[in-house]
Amino acid sequence: MSITRNDLKIFKPEQLGTSDDAGGQRTRNAVQSGKLNELFTAISDIDHAQSSLDIVKCYPALDTIDTGTLLDAHVFISQPPSDPLVSMLLVEADALDDEDRMVEMKEILESSVTAGSLIRSGAPGFLPNQNSFSREYLQSTYMFDGKEYRKTTSLRVGQVIAITVEYAGIEDADWPRKTHYCMVTDTNAPGNSEGNIVFDPPIDFATPDYNVTVNATSNCTKLRLTNEASPLTFHGVSKLTAASSNKNLAVQAVQQNLLPVVLSEQVKTGQAISDGDIVRKTVSQNATTAQSYQFALVDVLQGANIAVDYTPITSYTSGGIQYGSDDAIVVVSSDTVSVTLSRKPDLNTPVSLQYISGVSYQNYDNADVFPADRELVPNTLTGKVTRQSTPYQFTERDGALYITVFSSVGSLVVQEEIRAAIVDYQTGIITLENGISNLVYVGLVIAPESANVATFVLNASDALLDTFYMQVFTVGDVLISASCDSNGTVTGTGISGSIVNNLVQLSFTQDVKLSTLRYDITEQVRNLPPADIYGLNPLRIPNAGIVDIYRAWGTIAVSHTDYQNIVSPSSGTIVTIRTGSNFVDISDATGASLWTATSDHFSVDSTAGTVTLNSDFSGFTAPFILSDTISELALVTAVNTNKVTVSAALSREYPIGSSVASVQILGDLQARVGKVRDMTSWANNWDLDGEAAQGTLNTVDYPIEVTNAAAVNEDWVLVFTSTTAFRCVGKRIGQIATGDTVNDFAPINSLTNQPYFVIRSGAFGAGWNPGEAIRFATVASAKPVMPIRTVQAGHSQINTDRAVLAFRGNEA
Repeated sequence: MSITRNDLKIFKPEQLGTSDDAGGQRTRNAVQSGKLNELFTAISDIDHAQSSLDIVKCYPALDTIDTGTLLDAHVFISQPPSDPLVSMLLVEADALDDEDRMVEMKEILESSVTAGSLIRSGAPGFLPNQNSFSREYLQSTYMFDGKEYRKTTSLRVGQVIAITVEYAGIEDADWPRKTHYCMVTDTNAPGNSEGNIVFDPPIDFATPDYNVTVNATSNCTKLRLTNEASPLTFHGVSKLTAASSNKNLAVQAVQQNLLPVVLSEQVKTGQAISDGDIVRKTVSQNATTAQSYQFALVDVLQGANIAVDYTPITSYTSGGIQYGSDDAIVVVSSDTVSVTLSRKPDLNTPVSLQYISGVSYQNYDNADVFPADRELVPNTLTGKVTRQSTPYQFTERDGALYITVFSSVGSLVVQEEIRAAIVDYQTGIITLENGISNLVYVGLVIAPESANVATFVLNASDALLDTFYMQVFTVGDVLISASCDSNGTVTGTGISGSIVNNLVQLSFTQDVKLSTLRYDITEQVRNLPPADIYGLNPLRIPNAGIVDIYRAWGTIAVSHTDYQNIVSPSSGTIVTIRTGSNFVDISDATGASLWTATSDHFSVDSTAGTVTLNSDFSGFTAPFILSDTISELALVTAVNTNKVTVSAALSREYPIGSSVASVQILGDLQARVGKVRDMTSWANNWDLDGEAAQGTLNTVDYPIEVTNAAAVNEDWVLVFTSTTAFRCVGKRIGQIATGDTVNDFAPINSLTNQPYFVIRSGAFGAGWNPGEAIRFATVASAKPVMPIRTVQAGHSQINTDRAVLAFRGNEA
């Protein structure tokens, strides 16, 4: 039997909507092509006001009464919504099963971020609404090679951590196993001598203290880092911004917001480019698809001065968010700095490195002669002085050196801070106070500041360039300033430059002191919805909800559809369309298609580029729209900013506005039966098979029968209750029927009113004993897919809109 357009259908699940029960098994309710709101509900005024996120499930299926095969079935969004505030995605996940409902689908979406490496076992007992813990809980001990070691975990603001309750055995009603994901908002808040870690949102449940025992286990509350490894693939659609017939496709976007987001503005004033009193040199290179980068540098200053952090600082952008050295590994060699990023950087954005240059700075030991034409660098001095024959480690602060002295007054120990010396940084002369001697120190020295260029990275993820304003002092102590326009061009008094991808490059007509440079910038901040609005935790969505809609080695569909009105249709009328059109249809005012397998209303000659009308369209409602679509599939080899590259040139030219959609490949669709095996007993264990039974199901002469229209994805077992009677149980569906070996067994699927499968009586034979079982699996000619619609908050002028989900394949 040949496969026609009518045999490809998209079926609805048991329940649509937003409730926890939405989703479930495939039904016989097919989505009607051209009809609005068949899967998603209409967008309400509240949706537009506060934003919305809708998740649905549907089943592309080959719906025939035989077991024909649809080769390489695939789906994609061929037409995105017209409303710029509305977007759609297909989420591909191996974990998505037929029985999954909204709760499971949301868990799949959150599966990219999971609890990871242990920070501390025996974390404090948390109370509901608590949002902090002491920094001392970042310290832990571990054993290695018979020795105990201590480690301290460093956290950064914006990092996601997990607080878990873990133990073995049966779950305790008082202390259920739970995981709370939260973001660090402060790493050294006041509250105790160690400082506090503050996180958001606060934990909403209590956890046991370290000395509480659950199932003979203590230290059940644990602090963990998180893993970010997405098992999901997102398929979206964008539009061509330039006509193309070659391998390079210019598109509007290569990423999309999975979550609704509200943008706000944050003003940052007085930003310095110096690291304390050290101005680091900045170099950068454009990000590629790699996560490791090499910088050939011979002037990276290194040393043993504990007051100086010699490690180069890296900065890069991933998912539109700026990351630094906490999310990278930096290794310095004699002439190279290697940087390995923990995240994939956004293509063509700068991966920058800021380092202390040996051209400008030198290590200095006061055992040596102070170098000419050099100055001491503030806050880089470390060493000792002697007071009353006792050596003391000093600290440097506000142009002076201080020591801490302990003395006894009776039974009391008194702590006193004493100034030991005054520092003249310009001359390098350090004047000791009375009673202080034997000054020994190391520090950094620098030539008097003088620079005519500057390169640095803006401290902002999404900067509004026209808010950039900077000031800097010249070497003659004259204050000069500059500003930037929205195109990234910087102009000012004796200052020119540019800002591209957050990298600032400036030139000065007069030499300046870069340590005095300060700038203001306003950045757009992405505010994600709290978890309780949509039931999705944004902390468990990768890259703050910004997802890639194309990927290298993925398949895309490039398509364009032309529309024309059919006025006063009559039999014999010929209408011209584009030659080589892949899909042609005529629809009426209700969206109903006039296509039939027997060409009752029109016939198409794609080679000639004509459509012949075969009726006057009686029974349908005018106006009538003729659409012809040209399309082709292509393999993606590279994805760059607003550009997709495919492996071969397109077969024809596609105009501006053509759709470029990522394709979700479903594979071959055909109902079939898996391996049939029998066993002496079955104890509700779906993962194990037992010894072979005495009886055997004869599937050679009487194969188990399925059809594309009715078979489901399920594991089945027939458990004999006597020598002839049995019950039928599905792993996910449960018990569905009872039967016997005397009659054909054809259990009915109540959702389709057709048999799940048919086993002829002749297949059973004889010799079956009570308790023996027959196991097999059936595979449906349908697979579940998960479309998602995101509505951003805002006002829309569009009253009627739609998106089109295309379902295609080849006949075997």
